[in-house]
Amino acid sequence: MFNGRPKLATFYELVDKTASKLQSWTARNISKAGHVALIQTNVESMPAHTMQCFQLPCTTSRQIDKISREFFWKKSTSLRGLPMVSWDKICRPKKSGGLGLRKMEAINSTFLSKLTWKLFHDHSLWAEQMCAKYPVNENFFGVDPKQSDSWA
Repeated sequence: MFNGRPKLATFYELVDKTASKLQSWTARNISKAGHVALIQTNVESMPAHTMQCFQLPCTTSRQIDKISREFFWKKSTSLRGLPMVSWDKICRPKKSGGLGLRKMEAINSTFLSKLTWKLFHDHSLWAEQMCAKYPVNENFFGVDPKQSDSWA
């Protein structure tokens, strides 16, 4: 929990939890397919709740991507691996020749887009409250936020 605008330090715990989740796995006993599965189940799901409400700072997204990248390429707990393919190619969808991993910025953007879609199309209590408090119309994306607006 925090008060006011979320700062970079607010998300340090998220990065630490993500890193510690993968450290318990020994890299030499797991195939590359196993690495992909662990990254998808652990790294991509850890910050999901936070990313549904807040836009993560670019630094935080890059740190989580770095953790994933290093875990994918390392050969053992002490040896770093040599990247054979660029991370951008690995993060492509499987239909496009990638492994289906996703970058954190893309996941965060997707979650926030879903939230925006719900604001315009959902008739839930949350959407009604947001529409009552904030100007939700054609100029929604052009509105400058006020100091009193929620950071979420």
